Amino acid sequence: MKRIFCFLLVLTLFASCEKNITFNPSEPVFKYVIEGGLSNESGSCKVIISQTKIFKDNNQLNPVSGALVQIEHNGITYNLTEGSKGVYEQSQLKGVPGDTYKLLVVVSGENFSASSTMPQPVPFLDFTLQASDYKPSRVTPQIRFRDIDGIKNYYWFQQFINDKLQRQYKVFNDEFSSGQEISSYLVFAPYNQDHSEDIIKGDRLTAEMHCIDAAVYTYLYGLLNADGSGGGAASANPLSNISGGALGFFSAHTVERKSIVIP
Repeated sequence: MKRIFCFLLVLTLFASCEKNITFNPSEPVFKYVIEGGLSNESGSCKVIISQTKIFKDNNQLNPVSGALVQIEHNGITYNLTEGSKGVYEQSQLKGVPGDTYKLLVVVSGENFSASSTMPQPVPFLDFTLQASDYKPSRVTPQIRFRDIDGIKNYYWFQQFINDKLQRQYKVFNDEFSSGQEISSYLVFAPYNQDHSEDIIKGDRLTAEMHCIDAAVYTYLYGLLNADGSGGGAASANPLSNISGGALGFFSAHTVERKSIVIP
């Protein structure tokens, strides 16, 4: 058995990641990758469809054109339009906390579906940086928010440097902190070793907080551990909430963001 590395580059909503897919090279398996979602902000509805390559090819995914992509909400079906290759958008659909959204993708005769319920938003209280938390190769600002008591809550923080989405992200649940104020650190660090992407004074760091449902949390948590980098055992593929055999996930989530500038 061989192993390929599938590099999922998701443009605006989702963090880039590497994960392993085990397959027999004598019987290549081509998987569709569907990553999409919407938030409680206008213009956020986007679905990106691609396809894996065989072992001998490079790690880039093939964008998939010509798919039928729809999202159903309260009995109304919205068709997503393909802009750039493999990227499908709907500018008029704005998510409502508490509502459920259903995704349907039809491509080359295959049907894939998913649903996600947008949680209620949780206030993002603060995003701060102490002088001792800054080094050019590693910056660790603190986030602070207050969990809502009485319901299960799940959180996903994406990270940006000068508006560029970073590969790092962080997920939380409230298993041991229901109703409490939660403080934690995010790690901003460049990936190369030549210091060309060191974080310098004047750079703007942004933390984007999403309240997500349980299935999306399970996927993102599994993705962190897909190559063992999340501190858990490596696994072949995280558990997707998309039925039909595709990789990826569909998320209806809230969004709040805060930024700081390196002094």
